Amino acid sequence: MSIPVSTRRLNRSKGNAMLESSFTLLPCFALLLGFVNFGLAVFRWTTLQNAVREGCRYAITFQTKTGLGQDASIEQTVQNYAMGLVSTSDSPQDIFVSYYAPTALTTPIVSGGNVPGNVVRVSVQNYNLTWIAPLLMFSPSFQVNVYSYDILGGYPVGVTGVAE
Repeated sequence: MSIPVSTRRLNRSKGNAMLESSFTLLPCFALLLGFVNFGLAVFRWTTLQNAVREGCRYAITFQTKTGLGQDASIEQTVQNYAMGLVSTSDSPQDIFVSYYAPTALTTPIVSGGNVPGNVVRVSVQNYNLTWIAPLLMFSPSFQVNVYSYDILGGYPVGVTGVAE
Protein backbone atom coordinates (compact mmCIF):
# COMPACT_ATOMS: atom_id res chain seq x y z
CA MET A 1 0.00 0.00 0.00
CA SER A 2 1.14 3.47 -0.81
CA ILE A 3 0.77 6.22 1.77
CA PRO A 4 0.25 9.67 0.30
CA VAL A 5 2.92 12.24 1.23
CA SER A 6 1.85 15.77 1.91
CA THR A 7 2.86 18.54 -0.46
CA ARG A 8 4.34 20.52 2.41
CA ARG A 9 6.68 17.66 3.33
CA LEU A 10 7.82 17.23 -0.30
CA ASN A 11 8.63 20.94 -0.59
CA ARG A 12 10.75 20.88 2.58
CA SER A 13 12.89 17.89 1.50
CA LYS A 14 13.75 18.85 -2.09
CA GLY A 15 17.43 19.76 -1.46
CA ASN A 16 18.25 16.88 0.87
CA ALA A 17 19.66 14.59 -1.83
CA MET A 18 22.11 17.21 -3.09
CA LEU A 19 23.22 18.15 0.42
CA GLU A 20 23.71 14.54 1.50
CA SER A 21 25.64 13.65 -1.66
CA SER A 22 27.97 16.64 -1.19
CA PHE A 23 28.62 15.57 2.41
CA THR A 24 29.47 12.10 1.09
CA LEU A 25 31.40 12.90 -2.10
CA LEU A 26 33.77 15.56 -0.71
CA PRO A 27 35.39 13.28 1.89
CA CYS A 28 35.48 10.43 -0.64
CA PHE A 29 37.31 12.61 -3.19
CA ALA A 30 39.72 13.85 -0.51
CA LEU A 31 40.47 10.27 0.49
CA LEU A 32 40.93 9.21 -3.13
CA LEU A 33 43.29 12.15 -3.81
CA GLY A 34 45.21 11.25 -0.65
CA PHE A 35 45.75 7.72 -1.96
CA VAL A 36 46.86 9.04 -5.36
CA ASN A 37 49.25 11.57 -3.80
CA PHE A 38 50.79 8.97 -1.50
CA GLY A 39 51.08 6.46 -4.35
CA LEU A 40 52.84 8.99 -6.58
CA ALA A 41 55.25 9.92 -3.79
CA VAL A 42 56.15 6.25 -3.26
CA PHE A 43 56.50 5.77 -7.03
CA ARG A 44 58.88 8.74 -7.35
CA TRP A 45 60.94 7.65 -4.36
CA THR A 46 61.31 4.06 -5.60
CA THR A 47 62.11 5.26 -9.13
CA LEU A 48 64.92 7.45 -7.76
CA GLN A 49 66.14 4.61 -5.55
CA ASN A 50 66.34 2.32 -8.58
CA ALA A 51 68.11 5.03 -10.62
CA VAL A 52 70.89 5.57 -8.05
CA ARG A 53 71.23 1.80 -7.61
CA GLU A 54 71.74 1.39 -11.35
CA GLY A 55 74.21 4.31 -11.34
CA CYS A 56 76.16 2.59 -8.58
CA ARG A 57 76.18 -0.70 -10.49
CA TYR A 58 77.47 1.17 -13.53
CA ALA A 59 80.16 2.88 -11.42
CA ILE A 60 81.75 -0.31 -10.10
CA THR A 61 82.45 -1.55 -13.63
CA PHE A 62 84.57 1.52 -14.56
CA GLN A 63 82.70 1.96 -17.83
CA THR A 64 82.43 5.33 -19.53
CA LYS A 65 80.13 6.56 -22.26
CA THR A 66 81.65 8.02 -25.40
CA GLY A 67 83.01 11.51 -24.78
CA LEU A 68 82.24 11.51 -21.03
CA GLY A 69 84.33 10.87 -17.95
CA GLN A 70 83.31 8.34 -15.33
CA ASP A 71 81.34 10.75 -13.10
CA ALA A 72 79.42 12.21 -16.05
CA SER A 73 78.72 8.69 -17.34
CA ILE A 74 77.36 7.65 -13.94
CA GLU A 75 75.18 10.76 -13.76
CA GLN A 76 73.92 10.04 -17.28
CA THR A 77 73.02 6.49 -16.23
CA VAL A 78 71.08 7.80 -13.24
CA GLN A 79 69.24 10.24 -15.52
CA ASN A 80 68.36 7.42 -17.95
CA TYR A 81 66.82 5.30 -15.18
CA ALA A 82 65.08 8.22 -13.40
CA MET A 83 62.26 8.41 -15.97
CA GLY A 84 62.59 12.19 -16.31
CA LEU A 85 62.42 12.97 -12.58
CA VAL A 86 66.00 14.29 -12.42
CA SER A 87 68.43 15.42 -15.07
CA THR A 88 72.14 16.12 -15.29
CA SER A 89 71.31 19.67 -16.39
CA ASP A 90 69.11 20.50 -13.36
CA SER A 91 69.98 23.66 -11.51
CA PRO A 92 70.66 23.24 -8.65
CA GLN A 93 72.25 19.88 -9.27
CA ASP A 94 70.37 16.82 -7.93
CA ILE A 95 72.67 13.93 -8.94
CA PHE A 96 75.95 13.51 -7.06
CA VAL A 97 78.86 11.03 -7.30
CA SER A 98 81.40 10.84 -4.46
CA TYR A 99 84.31 8.54 -3.67
CA TYR A 100 85.52 7.53 -0.21
CA ALA A 101 88.53 5.66 1.10
CA PRO A 102 87.46 2.48 2.94
CA THR A 103 89.20 3.77 6.08
CA ALA A 104 87.55 7.23 6.04
CA LEU A 105 83.91 6.85 5.06
CA THR A 106 82.92 10.30 6.30
CA THR A 107 85.32 12.36 4.19
CA PRO A 108 84.90 12.31 0.40
CA ILE A 109 88.00 12.16 -1.76
CA VAL A 110 88.18 15.42 -3.71
CA SER A 111 90.09 14.21 -6.75
CA GLY A 112 91.32 10.85 -8.02
CA GLY A 113 89.04 8.72 -5.87
CA ASN A 114 87.79 6.44 -8.62
CA VAL A 115 90.32 3.65 -8.06
CA PRO A 116 89.67 0.00 -7.22
CA GLY A 117 88.95 -0.64 -3.54
CA ASN A 118 87.43 2.76 -2.81
CA VAL A 119 83.75 3.24 -2.02
CA VAL A 120 81.50 5.05 -4.49
CA ARG A 121 78.35 6.86 -3.39
CA VAL A 122 75.76 7.76 -6.01
CA SER A 123 72.93 9.95 -4.74
CA VAL A 124 70.01 12.13 -5.63
CA GLN A 125 69.76 14.87 -3.02
CA ASN A 126 67.19 17.56 -2.24
CA TYR A 127 64.58 16.27 -4.69
CA ASN A 128 61.26 18.01 -3.96
CA LEU A 129 58.17 15.83 -3.71
CA THR A 130 55.06 18.00 -4.03
CA TRP A 131 51.39 17.07 -3.82
CA ILE A 132 49.33 17.19 -7.00
CA ALA A 133 46.27 18.39 -5.08
CA PRO A 134 47.02 20.01 -1.72
CA LEU A 135 44.54 19.38 1.05
CA LEU A 136 45.39 22.68 2.73
CA MET A 137 45.55 26.22 1.36
CA PHE A 138 49.24 25.85 0.60
CA SER A 139 51.10 23.14 -1.26
CA PRO A 140 53.41 21.42 1.22
CA SER A 141 56.45 19.68 -0.20
CA PHE A 142 59.25 17.70 1.31
CA GLN A 143 62.72 16.84 0.13
CA VAL A 144 63.96 13.32 -0.51
CA ASN A 145 67.56 12.15 -0.41
CA VAL A 146 68.35 8.76 -1.95
CA TYR A 147 71.78 7.07 -1.64
CA SER A 148 73.49 3.95 -2.93
CA TYR A 149 76.98 2.78 -1.94
CA ASP A 150 79.28 0.08 -3.27
CA ILE A 151 82.98 -0.81 -3.43
CA LEU A 152 84.70 -0.16 -6.74
CA GLY A 153 85.85 -3.40 -8.33
CA GLY A 154 88.98 -3.95 -10.35
CA TYR A 155 89.68 -2.26 -13.66
CA PRO A 156 88.48 -4.07 -16.79
CA VAL A 157 91.11 -6.05 -18.69
CA GLY A 158 93.51 -3.73 -20.52
CA VAL A 159 92.47 -0.60 -18.57
CA THR A 160 94.88 1.03 -16.11
CA GLY A 161 92.78 4.06 -15.11
CA VAL A 162 89.60 5.99 -15.84
CA ALA A 163 89.21 9.77 -15.90
CA GLU A 164 86.70 11.24 -13.47
